[in-house]
Amino acid sequence: MNKATFINFINLEYPDGFKELSDIENKKYFSGDMIRLSFHNEEKHVLLSLSKSKYSFMNNFINARNIANGAITNLRRNLKDFSFVEEYKSKILEQDAVTECFSYMANDQDIKQYAEMSVFKVKKQFYVVYCLCRDNSKEEYKKIFKEFRESFAAINS
Repeated sequence: MNKATFINFINLEYPDGFKELSDIENKKYFSGDMIRLSFHNEEKHVLLSLSKSKYSFMNNFINARNIANGAITNLRRNLKDFSFVEEYKSKILEQDAVTECFSYMANDQDIKQYAEMSVFKVKKQFYVVYCLCRDNSKEEYKKIFKEFRESFAAINS
């Protein structure tokens, strides 16, 4: 396992064989203007990412479920052949988290993808964990996705 630090707040681990993406590479896979740390195994077609939202006064009034539901609505509208798989609750950094699992067809290829998007809130900031692989190998990578999320540890300051 490799170690990384996200914005001097979260220590995390990611599997061997993954490389950290540059900001330019992140723009290839993700839209939006969020602070993001991502890892990719190009050979296995697996992507792991952690991002942090920008502060908004509205963050005081909404929770992780609101953010996850809004994201799923947006993804359903914008992803080809979107299919909702399941939702479950967990804890990330001792915070309540909502994980949405779904599949879709990649726009540039006719390859079905599987993704897990977890949302959690620390103080007034939202964090989103995004894990992606090819749908036909999802059972192999679900454990890696879980280990990635469970590796998060707050840096005590």
